[in-house]
Amino acid sequence: MRVQAQRILWPTDFSALALHGARYARALRELFGAELHVIHVLAPPLTPELSAVVATDIPIAYSDPELVETCRRTLARTVAEQFPGLPLVSELCFGHPWSSICTYAEQHGIDLIVVATHGRSGLRRVLIGSTADRVVQHAPCPVLVVKSPAKDFVQNGASPA
Repeated sequence: MRVQAQRILWPTDFSALALHGARYARALRELFGAELHVIHVLAPPLTPELSAVVATDIPIAYSDPELVETCRRTLARTVAEQFPGLPLVSELCFGHPWSSICTYAEQHGIDLIVVATHGRSGLRRVLIGSTADRVVQHAPCPVLVVKSPAKDFVQNGASPA
């Protein structure tokens, strides 16, 4: 059996845990010789509890151009720091994170999504939900969910071998 991923997607929320997932995305990109896509989803300007009940396909207006520009700069800086000199595709998306990630994956023919999980539990998970869980449920391709780095198979600066 041969495993091949031509396009890998790494969605980031700029958290330390998401940055841990970048190591896996980078190593898998190298292993497969894949094209890497990096996105950040600018979520609706709603409270988490309210965004849970707003339909994912409703267009969302962002009236704060400074916020949008800050996200663009942070995405560019994150890409430069995590993937120096590597050719890749990066994009700022707008909407509900899990839905936007899945839509992006479908529209761009992504073969593998590498996403980090924050490991919420209890009431926070019920109210907010888990983006990683929803991506796994709705993604058009396999998803590698990266947890807190208690045990890793990818080391800093090295690819899996």
